[in-house]
Amino acid sequence: MLTGGVTSRRSLFGIAGGVVACSLCGMGPVKAQTNQARSVSGGCWMAKEEAAPLLSAAQDVISYASGNEPIVLKSGNAVFDRSLAKSLARMTALFGVLPGFAYFDEPMGEGSNAYATSAVRLDRDDGTVLFGTRMLKGLLGRPTAPDAAVLAVCAHEYGHIVQYRRGLSARLNAGQSTVKRQELHADYLAGYFAAVRKIENANFSSVTFATTMYDLGDTAFHSRNHHGTHDERAAAVMAGFSARKERGLTVDQAIADGLNYVGA
Repeated sequence: MLTGGVTSRRSLFGIAGGVVACSLCGMGPVKAQTNQARSVSGGCWMAKEEAAPLLSAAQDVISYASGNEPIVLKSGNAVFDRSLAKSLARMTALFGVLPGFAYFDEPMGEGSNAYATSAVRLDRDDGTVLFGTRMLKGLLGRPTAPDAAVLAVCAHEYGHIVQYRRGLSARLNAGQSTVKRQELHADYLAGYFAAVRKIENANFSSVTFATTMYDLGDTAFHSRNHHGTHDERAAAVMAGFSARKERGLTVDQAIADGLNYVGA
């Protein structure tokens, strides 16, 4: 994927391959800010009823299973769009989930966000990721490896879909005052995906996954939506990367190892 502008259309426009329910939230174009996510379903999860208005406005939502489906995503860069479709299909194959994906315009004053929800728009999908156009524009405006930064966010959200599909959320959040364990587990799985891509392509900018999540860290320790500090989020990505690149764990083994990593 390459850099490129995003359309300014004030409506949802969709593609495919998304995730379950989380908000990375609070990120400006490059600089991380304190997590400003609204509290949804006791944390960052967007409840089905909250997602419904966004999904009902979405156009042409597609779940990419092969990467060869018709492209309905319009970032303003056709090469980026095609590459993203193929990457989302790669996540689908790796993690064994098939979510939908839709862009949405974040409300003014709420920062740039990517939410995930268990709400289903399509037949046979595993939930939906709602990726903010402001967040997309910010990530694509990064000076280095903007394509990998977008993939890092998508892979994190796919990690949440895995949690939803396998019924892991209750375990991750049990006895916790914040959603940090759930978020770090998703970061771990994003790192695992980065390692898979690095093995496939030595030039893949896997380090961008760690720096992107570092940028999205926060110090809102007393907020339900605390996702982990900058260092904790980067470290979780690197742990997931090592699980595949150095230790050769399978996906199932990595999911379990990630639970141990975050103390769940």
